[in-house]
Amino acid sequence: MRTFTSQAHDSNYGGNQLLLLDKVLREECHYVDRDALGHWCGLNRPWWIPESGYNLDDYLRLLRQLQTNEVPNIALRLAKRTRIDDIGVMGYAMLASPTLEKGLQIASHLVEENYPYLKAWLSVSEEHALLHCEVLPSGQEFFQILIEEWLVSTWRYIQVLLPDGLAACASYAALNFRAPTYHWQFQQILGCHVDFEQPHAVLAIPKQWLYIAIQGHSDEARSLYENQIRRLLKEREYSNDLVSQVKRLLVQKPGECSYSLEKTAPLLSLSPRTLRRHLANLGTSFRQVCLEVRIELAKDYLLNTQLTAQEIAYQLGYSQPNNFYRAFKSVTGSPPERFRESRIL
Repeated sequence: MRTFTSQAHDSNYGGNQLLLLDKVLREECHYVDRDALGHWCGLNRPWWIPESGYNLDDYLRLLRQLQTNEVPNIALRLAKRTRIDDIGVMGYAMLASPTLEKGLQIASHLVEENYPYLKAWLSVSEEHALLHCEVLPSGQEFFQILIEEWLVSTWRYIQVLLPDGLAACASYAALNFRAPTYHWQFQQILGCHVDFEQPHAVLAIPKQWLYIAIQGHSDEARSLYENQIRRLLKEREYSNDLVSQVKRLLVQKPGECSYSLEKTAPLLSLSPRTLRRHLANLGTSFRQVCLEVRIELAKDYLLNTQLTAQEIAYQLGYSQPNNFYRAFKSVTGSPPERFRESRIL
């Protein structure tokens, strides 16, 4: 397991979750006194303002206090509001994955990046894909909260990644803690049988779902695509020239384009030959446009995620990671991992 230990990331994620917690309390739990809640958790300044400076541990302490007292199901309330467009580049990486299997592998990375107390992974049995979660010793004091957030958030990602209506119900879930008073809500959310007091925390879905292509047609997906396009096109953001159109397609429909001239041209209502000629008239080529998009996406992944260079290569459609390494070095002057290290230091 790779544990993400960036304090800056931890603080940022914890801060975002604190803002979500405040929203949930204001909209669903008017009876909770936010000042008193902070006092009981040892927080001596308002925790619900963006500049509070509190982190993930502070967020989890607030949840534990709420779970013990006024709002036992607070983790479920929060996790139900999980949106893939709230997680930036990692959300885009999930949507840009060719299949649900690849998307869920990235989701496991996301869990470990956001929660250094967790280990998450995917395995496959004869009939089911099994998503596992284990709380590490450092997170035992928040055990149930962490498992509940993982379970429901993961299910929300699956629902967004799969075509509408397909992910109506999981196969089953097993949880390694005693059934709480709100146990029925788990079945209501997942649409499947949930067993408590089991040896391990597992969410099972049909095995065949793993091979389904990710559609990415939801409002959340469109929001993430637009953010990624704005980041990629930069000064050409509002341009409608052919190069920008091709770049937009490569970002917004990576599965359909596959960085292939033959697959991309019909999406522009052009023949491959015509697209090649138009790009040549503009002083570029389809191969060059693809390279520019891939390198910009690679930089984004390297600087904003903990995906390895090999994982990024596969994510960008390179069948051989060495081809990605050579291409990245030829454009940036340094190998991918060295590029990452030089920007972090």
